[in-house]
Amino acid sequence: MNLYPNESIDVGVTRTPTPARYAPGGITSTRLDPVFLTDEERVLPLVADWTREELHSAAVLFSREAARRDDAELLALLREWNATWDGPDPDAVKAEFVTDPNGDSVRWSENAYYVHHADGSVHEFEFPEEGEDDGFAVQDERFRELLATRSDDDRPVHGAHLFVDLRTGVFTVEGPHAL
Repeated sequence: MNLYPNESIDVGVTRTPTPARYAPGGITSTRLDPVFLTDEERVLPLVADWTREELHSAAVLFSREAARRDDAELLALLREWNATWDGPDPDAVKAEFVTDPNGDSVRWSENAYYVHHADGSVHEFEFPEEGEDDGFAVQDERFRELLATRSDDDRPVHGAHLFVDLRTGVFTVEGPHAL
């Protein structure tokens, strides 16, 4: 089978498929160009024959991967904050967020972040004052975006608590109606 249409086959010559080439029955590269995948004019004709279930499966896969990356970024940020701001805190083992009713919806509160320690004590994270640390301001903005995205992706119920294990990276929701 010729994987290179419109090209001759030279006997005894081995070629490595380039990442942009496609083979019958599938893609030969594990990398896809995100610009290609986000261009409606290119993608919609390719998925025109997909069933609703196949489209939903692909959407769920991409959404889960985005959420996983957001959680990883939030975890890294929380770990950094506990290691630098508010002093080195090697015994911080868990971060806790509570809900905040925001108009018609419930969100994870951006202003109340609690740190649990190995000895069982809990304290509220001390956010630096505005202008005190410019590096923190950039991270704080990203922190708020990530928490808002998590609220949008997985709507909390008022009274629930989001726990982030700073050692293992496991996110859990506990409290009223937690699944």
